[in-house]
Amino acid sequence: MTHAMWRRVLGGWRRRVYDVALRNRRRRRLVTEVARARTEGLVQVNVGAGRRGLPDWINTDIAWPCPAHLDATQPWPVPAGSVDFVYGDNVIEHLTLAQGRDLMRHAYVALAPGGVIRLATPDVEASARSYLENGELARLGMARNAELGNTMDHPVQLLAEVYVGAEHYRGFCYDYAALAAELRAVGFEVERCVAGDSNHPELKGLEHRMHPAEVSTQLCVEGTKPG
Repeated sequence: MTHAMWRRVLGGWRRRVYDVALRNRRRRRLVTEVARARTEGLVQVNVGAGRRGLPDWINTDIAWPCPAHLDATQPWPVPAGSVDFVYGDNVIEHLTLAQGRDLMRHAYVALAPGGVIRLATPDVEASARSYLENGELARLGMARNAELGNTMDHPVQLLAEVYVGAEHYRGFCYDYAALAAELRAVGFEVERCVAGDSNHPELKGLEHRMHPAEVSTQLCVEGTKPG
């Protein structure tokens, strides 16, 4: 093996060691933050937060830029019944159906009785209606995509954005019937909400995709763990 090859091998090994150490530190951060929040008030966990953290929430992700590590598809390293609110904005569609079920099941265990999970995701049914009706909502959707630098020539591209955009095809895309059924199967009581609105003050104003076209094609569902 040449010197250059050894350098690449050693460099890769160092990165893996660094990644593991950083991940473990961020896992401990999650445990610490949950314990602290339990003594101070509400425990609010934002899953799949990425770089878009929420104030007063414990922002988690599997990616290192997020301050706390949580693979929400695995058992959560927190006491059962210790979390009051869980939020996931455009996360569930990046998971397979099996992984989504795991997330819901583990969130259910982590939530206290009366605790709520809120999931926001693209609404396949609304997006399909937008395309099929090809009216004002389709026009707004195409205009909004153009504002974001994704120019569309044809309304059918609105569907491509839902199924293929941001690699959603790797996961499972939901309509209300599917998401509600999956949450109920875990044990949640389900309520459909409008983007930005909720009966719980803690869950209001969380979505950042609030253009009229985005609100109309966004599915927001809350599941409450029976008390």
